[in-house]
Amino acid sequence: MALAVLFDLDGTLMDTLTSIVEAMNDAARELHVVPEFGEGELRPTIGKPVPRQLEELRGISGPLADAFTDRYYAHFTRLVERGVRLYPGVAETFPHLADRRIGTMSTRRRSQVRRMLQAVRLESYFHAIVGGDDVTRPKPSPDLPLLAARTVGVSADRCAVVGDSPVDILAGHAAGTKAVAALYGYGDPEGVAEARPDATIRSFSELPDALERLEA
Repeated sequence: MALAVLFDLDGTLMDTLTSIVEAMNDAARELHVVPEFGEGELRPTIGKPVPRQLEELRGISGPLADAFTDRYYAHFTRLVERGVRLYPGVAETFPHLADRRIGTMSTRRRSQVRRMLQAVRLESYFHAIVGGDDVTRPKPSPDLPLLAARTVGVSADRCAVVGDSPVDILAGHAAGTKAVAALYGYGDPEGVAEARPDATIRSFSELPDALERLEA
């Protein structure tokens, strides 16, 4: 049986770093959070929920973090509707994955995950769309990949998580899935290596072959 595939979005399917920085700083200006966020400090935190990013980077929690998160999502949604850029090879490779069960395991809210997939015309390939708001604990907890596996109707040990950050790999392993690291994304290469992915890809077009090797 072919492995099901559970995808992270940011840094794996879509290059959204510029939009993330813009949306974070739009929210920061509205709520008078200073200093503004730089690309270099945000990049290694992508994949974590916005409240956790705020706590780690600015020591912000509680009601202000909740308000900031809502404003961030409003601004990011506006930017998504303006356009989202897929990584090279993603659109061309997805038809070669069509015989697999496919789901999401993004930390983003489920409604936004769906909007992002609609914007890049990939939604039809997905059998299940789940988001960070569907679970209690974020990555690297196994909750997201376990829920995604259940929702696509496949046991976790017959799934492969595909993500660019250490938390993706760690969440997959904690859930009992295989884990494929996208080395072209935002994750720190040293941290990704320490998470011990089962396979690595340097471009998305390498994914079908990587999955076949894991199945063998």
